[in-house]
Amino acid sequence: MNRRTFLKALLGTAGATLIGSGTYAYESNRVEISRERLVVRDLYQKLRVVAISDIHAPSFARWNPDLVTLINNECPDILILAGDTIDREGNENLVEVFGAVKATMAKLATLGNWEYSGRLNLGRLRRGYETAGISLLINTTLEVSGLKIVGLDDFLHGFPDYRIFKNFMPGSGSILVISHCPKSFDLLAPLMQSRLIVLSGHTHGGQIAPFGIVTYTPAGSGPYVQGWYHANDNSMYVMRGVGVSGIPLRVGARPELLVLDIHPSI
Repeated sequence: MNRRTFLKALLGTAGATLIGSGTYAYESNRVEISRERLVVRDLYQKLRVVAISDIHAPSFARWNPDLVTLINNECPDILILAGDTIDREGNENLVEVFGAVKATMAKLATLGNWEYSGRLNLGRLRRGYETAGISLLINTTLEVSGLKIVGLDDFLHGFPDYRIFKNFMPGSGSILVISHCPKSFDLLAPLMQSRLIVLSGHTHGGQIAPFGIVTYTPAGSGPYVQGWYHANDNSMYVMRGVGVSGIPLRVGARPELLVLDIHPSI
């Protein structure tokens, strides 16, 4: 091979590598819709839950500006924002954009570690959520069409009140728990004789996980990264979230919108 041919081959390989790397990076930052199905007791009707975590607004908009459209396209009965929606004080009103989400039954939110470490004004944040028709759940229980829901305070910087589960009788059916940090599952699973279904986020699926190799998860993740985990009759789904923190991109851990269809047992 002469020098000219070698240089052409080298440039061609470098160009292909750059294009491939760019495509991989682009795909790594496009929202993936994960569709899951559960059957639970004591439910009055089928419910569609659309859940997201770790928006880290306003950084999310750089890659995926049409989040509200993505949510509405899924026709949710219940919208869940599972913490780390806003990163820092002064951006609390950004949650008002979710007023455009058309959920037929409820719109719910919980706090994550960044709402605390970012020194958000929680009163202002709550008012922003109220403007958007969203209930902020901090150690709060409610019921939607027979589905019992618990929203816990953040595991790392808040004060999650696990005594709240004493309000449920053993065998009282399935309980959907929203808890930002998945490490809380280790404390939740032994608490109840009823079935717990926990929705968490926080890990970003590793955020930088080239070819699925997770290099880092933050404190509060425990051994959990993404997807389903089970302990006895209890289950937890860890969402990869949709935003970023630290490094302003994702590699191999695509943003995720969870669509969870919950069916009544027959």
